[in-house]
Amino acid sequence: MLACYAYDFYPRGIKMTWLRDGVEVTSDVTSTEELANGNWYYQMHSYLEYTPKSGETISCKVEHKSLPDGKEVKW
Repeated sequence: MLACYAYDFYPRGIKMTWLRDGVEVTSDVTSTEELANGNWYYQMHSYLEYTPKSGETISCKVEHKSLPDGKEVKW
């Protein structure tokens, strides 16, 4: 199970995407709603059930107004 977290973002409106070799993965993905922190900021969590395969690349991509180019984290 892989986890991707986004914390302390404002305003609401975030997109979290799992990528396998650059292609969006939609199966075996579980995500929370945007959760209020109680201080005007939000957080969101996304999980991917994943069985590794040799040579492939898995990443989590986050898109939000505060990240003009988005942010992608590879495992």
